[in-house]
Amino acid sequence: MSPRPRAARLSPDARRELLLQHALAAFADKGLSAARHSDVAALAGVSLPTALHYFPSREALRARVLDEVSRFLLEDVLAVAAARHTPATEAIVAVMLGFDDAIETHPHHIRIWLEWSVAVRGDLWPSYLEFYAGALKGIGLLLARGKRQGCIARQLDSKDAARVIVSLAHMIVQMKFAGSARAQIAHTVRSLVLGYLAQ
Repeated sequence: MSPRPRAARLSPDARRELLLQHALAAFADKGLSAARHSDVAALAGVSLPTALHYFPSREALRARVLDEVSRFLLEDVLAVAAARHTPATEAIVAVMLGFDDAIETHPHHIRIWLEWSVAVRGDLWPSYLEFYAGALKGIGLLLARGKRQGCIARQLDSKDAARVIVSLAHMIVQMKFAGSARAQIAHTVRSLVLGYLAQ
């Protein structure tokens, strides 16, 4: 049996990032309760001790994966769309369609988020609620901006509206996995968001 080829020499930061990317794939494929260091090591082509060196426990590995999923959704999807110089209603639509795009561009992140978002019986729920609070805050800031701009009804309860908007992410995933085309998803999102917020 030939020896396994050695992994490419990388800086510690680059190795940690590479392992994280493979961890995302492992957790997306095997699930938040089943993926292990050995799965990550196999995908990354490194030894098990190497994976354990960077993430000493399964809890640390899973927490880092969830931190990355949260960072991606809050910073790369929500914050990027919110920073656009457009009416707040259009920015909210852009957030939701950015989430739709992420199902294609970052499928591991979205599959992990989907499982995380319904993990109400385990120890993952408190961390999901932290992410959820961040999402509500980001949408809430857009709703406040929209009220100032006059494109969102002033009488709308912002907390309720934020919860409704954030919940659309599950609808988008279901539509996508059920085979809906991008145009149909965009039409549904625009109809729901604009119709609800401008009432």
